[in-house]
Amino acid sequence: MTKRREPLTYQHTLTEVAARIGWDRAAAICGVGERAARYWSDPDCEVEIRLIDAERLDRAFMEHGGDHAPFHRLHALRLDIAAREPADRDLTLVAGKVAKENGEAVAALIDAAGRPDRTTVRRARKEVHEAIDSLTDGLAMLDRAEQTGDRK
Repeated sequence: MTKRREPLTYQHTLTEVAARIGWDRAAAICGVGERAARYWSDPDCEVEIRLIDAERLDRAFMEHGGDHAPFHRLHALRLDIAAREPADRDLTLVAGKVAKENGEAVAALIDAAGRPDRTTVRRARKEVHEAIDSLTDGLAMLDRAEQTGDRK
């Protein structure tokens, strides 16, 4: 049976990288055996991937066709989430804002696809940024609710 790896964890990210490059390649890049690399992805193990190995795997992931650095993205997002204190403390209100901001971002992107002038593209970038911010607020609210047991 496959163990559940929670989203936004290093274990989950490692399994995504290994799915692209292979466990054997991931282990070789990090200078460990395949079993050790797999242990890093096990949420029940106390050993975790080292930062230098995460960086190496990010490079390998991108060299194998990946469009981003998965560990770098995860690390930055987790830090951003930890530092957030959303203005709204009600997850329902945050969800409403997410819906609004994402709708505006989609509309602005469609507009920019049809008219890629400087003003339209600038507006689309602004709307996408606001959508990302609102989603990150949502993640921060979920984390806080999980930590405090508050399911409001």
